[in-house]
Amino acid sequence: MITNNGSDKNHRNFNTKNVLEIDNLSFQYTKSIKVLEDISISFREKELTLIAGPNGSGKTTLIKHFNGLLTPTEGIVRVFGHQVSSKNRREIQKQIGVVFQNPDEQIFFPKVYDDVAFGPRNMHFSSEEVDLRVKAALQDVQIENLAERITFNLSFGEKKRLALAGILAMKPKIIVLDEPTIGIDPWSKPRLIDLIIHLKQNHTVIVISHDFDMMKKADRILLLKKGKIFGDFNLYEDFYNQEFN
Repeated sequence: MITNNGSDKNHRNFNTKNVLEIDNLSFQYTKSIKVLEDISISFREKELTLIAGPNGSGKTTLIKHFNGLLTPTEGIVRVFGHQVSSKNRREIQKQIGVVFQNPDEQIFFPKVYDDVAFGPRNMHFSSEEVDLRVKAALQDVQIENLAERITFNLSFGEKKRLALAGILAMKPKIIVLDEPTIGIDPWSKPRLIDLIIHLKQNHTVIVISHDFDMMKKADRILLLKKGKIFGDFNLYEDFYNQEFN
């Protein structure tokens, strides 16, 4: 594995600022197909990490392990020191919000307000608390003016923001975004990147992306190849020089 910071393998110096820890994780859908192999990485508090790699390198499969959507064939996932298991999966999922590439997979209600309110309502908050969370989340993603809009009338970029608002309303400490800038028009993309950067003031943010503008803003870039961590970079220039030259 290539690293540019002289630290131990993939930041495995586990400490109180590491909010998410992956230890010797391997995963295979069948006996003959191993998607991830012996991955050990940790993610620090309020850090923006970008995960890059060729199609089929295991990026989306990896993030599905963070909150228990997938169970490792081998290895351990810890969130705030607690090993993810079937017994605590629901509690873990309150700490980690995942926004997938296609926002339509996460939008369920006809009206914007109700879609953002779904998570807090399901967490059994009072109507007053739900309202506060919905309004704050819509404001955070800058679509508070769309609260009464019908969701299927939204643009693709607005749907991306709505899916993120639905996650923010549940106030997770870790936010994971899968290719957030794909399908976004050139005018909206810089605003979305600025929003993602702003999120790390209060969250640990992990982004799957091949967008160079997004990469330049990341604190750290992890490169996956063939299901393994191939590189761990703290500077975009080091990643670019290694991967493309």
